[in-house]
Amino acid sequence: MAYVDEGTINAIRRKHPIKEIVERYVSLTKKGEDYWGLCPFHADNNASMSVSVKLDMFQCFACHKAGNIFNFIADMENISYGDAIRLLAKEDGYEVYSVKKNDSNLEYYEIFKLANKFYQNNLNSSLGKNAIKYLEDREINRDIISKFELGLSISRQPVTPFLLNKYDINKLIDIGISNTDSNDVFVDRIMIPIHDLHGNPIGYGARIYQTKDGSKYINTKATKLFDKGRILYNYHRAHELLKKDEAIIIMEGYFDVIRASTVGVNNCVAPMGTALTKEQVSILKRATNTVILCFDGDEAGKNATIRAIPLLEEAKLNVKVVRLEEKDPDEFIIKRGKDEFIKKISNPLSVIDFKMSILKDDKDLNDAKDISEYLDQIIRELVKETDEFVVEVNLKKLASRFDIEYDLLKKRYNKYKSANKVRSGNNNIVVKKEKVLDKYGQATDNLLYYMIKSGSVIEKAEKDVVMILDDKKRMLFNEIIYYYHKYGELIIADFISYLVTSTEVFDTFNEIINMNLKDDYTDREISDYISVVNEYVREDKIKKLEMELKFEPDPMKQASICMEITKIRGVKNNDRRN
Repeated sequence: MAYVDEGTINAIRRKHPIKEIVERYVSLTKKGEDYWGLCPFHADNNASMSVSVKLDMFQCFACHKAGNIFNFIADMENISYGDAIRLLAKEDGYEVYSVKKNDSNLEYYEIFKLANKFYQNNLNSSLGKNAIKYLEDREINRDIISKFELGLSISRQPVTPFLLNKYDINKLIDIGISNTDSNDVFVDRIMIPIHDLHGNPIGYGARIYQTKDGSKYINTKATKLFDKGRILYNYHRAHELLKKDEAIIIMEGYFDVIRASTVGVNNCVAPMGTALTKEQVSILKRATNTVILCFDGDEAGKNATIRAIPLLEEAKLNVKVVRLEEKDPDEFIIKRGKDEFIKKISNPLSVIDFKMSILKDDKDLNDAKDISEYLDQIIRELVKETDEFVVEVNLKKLASRFDIEYDLLKKRYNKYKSANKVRSGNNNIVVKKEKVLDKYGQATDNLLYYMIKSGSVIEKAEKDVVMILDDKKRMLFNEIIYYYHKYGELIIADFISYLVTSTEVFDTFNEIINMNLKDDYTDREISDYISVVNEYVREDKIKKLEMELKFEPDPMKQASICMEITKIRGVKNNDRRN
């Protein structure tokens, strides 16, 4: 597999006209030079989305989504920009290894790939017989071993000396393969490679297999590549096979995920031995709208489920729950088989059904007081439910089960609902502020807009603009100039790919391009924009010097500052940068 460079990304883009890609999802009608259709990114009834064949980009004039084919696919499929590139690259016969904002980590990925091969060779050697038996006893066959790239670290066959033939020890230490004494970090453990979201190897989960001493699992230490709060085990495999309307199943352990794969369930991921994080939830949201929690069947698994639900619901994900009778999914599948597991995940509990189940755990439902307390707790949970049908069904279910009048339960529900609205009312008011630009801000934005559109404006701005003070806009200004000089022109669709994969200013670009200014402009207008920008920079510099003067006690330095202020005030609008 290979790193996708900028030239390859642009070649892939040119093979797929924007109209062809958008029409995979949306019907388009030609109006003038462009095509128009209903925007799929908001509730659109007015065909607000324009597709420009000339610029090879789409743009919605209502919700302001804009971009090239990769932006469109990424937003439609809930995947990252890099994964959208990977998707089309595969259609064109490219093998994509990494789409990164820089290539500084490529050598580290190569080290991990080489280490993985070394560990796999260990497992398949005569020294790996005990580990192979352990895996086979757990009903993990050779195909699964190969699919998940399982390997073996062995004290008699360390990886560090092998890697030192090609790589510096400090690099091996940096990524958590070797210790400072040049020994292996992982010894006599089954090695489970962990990958980032794009499938790049970045670390290991390492499990003991022939002793009960020490920790069952140890993970790679925190490194520049391995941040366990931002990784989901098996995500790079799971999301590639996932259809948009399918769920991702979250399990607790590596072997739970591996075991599920043995029975054909491949849409499973696992956090890195910790509670689910907001960053991991954000990753899940890119891939799916629905998540099934299938944690261990013990008390710890129940509590982990309870903690995860609000985090997922806050992200507006549809949450389902599977509770298992066995210790974990691994054990459940071994003991009860594929069909029972498929039945479980095909019929998950809703969140409210899960809560109704666990809230009765410490209740005696033959006792009137416990029943009253239980119903009260359930009704309070139902108040949080946004689907009125779910509320009605469950209130009727409770009325029937406990032989209580529905109207009585509904009355209690309405009481809590009203109280909840009063408490949260102020929090539900969102005031959307319109972006208000001053003269300088407007001039800066207009100048950037026409730089994106015209090489001659780029050349004039580079020559005449003193500085852009806004950090993001200054970065975009510099990126436009850099890109123009590198390629001799600025093709907007290619420039978008460059911004997304190599910079942090695509959002700023998107704001600018969505201004949709008139196509024609005069040289005088461009000169006026530059004059306003430069005047603002001078005034800002003068203000800072005046503040410095105010607190400067040394008369000689005061005089120097005054001279500098006078000099700046004498600068004309067409002065150049140093």
